[in-house]
Formats: sequence, C-alpha cells, structure tokens
Amino acid sequence: VHCYRGELHFARGDFPGAKEEFEKAMICDPYNPTPYVNASLALANTPPPAGQRPDLTPAVELLEKAIEVDPMFHAAYVQLGQMKLAQATDLTKAKEVVELYDKGLEYCRTPEELKDICSMRILTVA
Repeated sequence: VHCYRGELHFARGDFPGAKEEFEKAMICDPYNPTPYVNASLALANTPPPAGQRPDLTPAVELLEKAIEVDPMFHAAYVQLGQMKLAQATDLTKAKEVVELYDKGLEYCRTPEELKDICSMRILTVA
C-alpha cells in the first residue's frame, strides 16, 4: 500500500510525500528493494534549496541498500550507475561505474536486464 501511495505522490511531483511513503514501505518490508530505489529517485528529483547543488549522497546510499537487500535487483544497478556517473569528476570514478555494471551483469535474470545493463555499460565506457 505504501509503495502505491508513494508512486501516486511521485507522479504528482510530490517528492517529499513520495519519499515518506517509500520509507514506510521499507519499514513494513525491509527485504523488498523496490521502495529503496523509489525513495532514492524521490530524493534525486527533489529540487535543492535555491543556489545549492543537489546532494545525491543519500540517494546513492539508498540504492546501495537496495543492492544489499537484493543483489539481483537490476534497477538498483542501473540507477546507482547513473547517479554515480553524474557525480563523477574523473575517469577513476567512471571506471567504478563500469565495475558496478560488471557486477550487475553477473546477476541479470532476464535477457532484457542483460541488454539494459550492457547498454548502460557501453554508454559509460564511451
């Protein structure tokens, strides 16, 4: 129920409300990676205060928790790679993203997941 409510808030652009519902979902089912990913996206889409840059650190931590909860949850790898790449300031950080995608490739369950992470990896290398 909380994930559904969170998605409704997210769709309306109410990112704080969405995050709150996703956090409730995490409490109800701490072994479900989906609310961690969704809460991360809500945080990432919340505009920062005027004149400040967005801080993606809490969003990254939620994605890392999602992978800890379910190492086979490909959506967490895709989102985490994109966020880390957005924060990359040098080639070393970009290489870490490639390594993250390599790890994600080990856990793909479907051809679609494999294609998705391969595409993200190729784009990162390029």
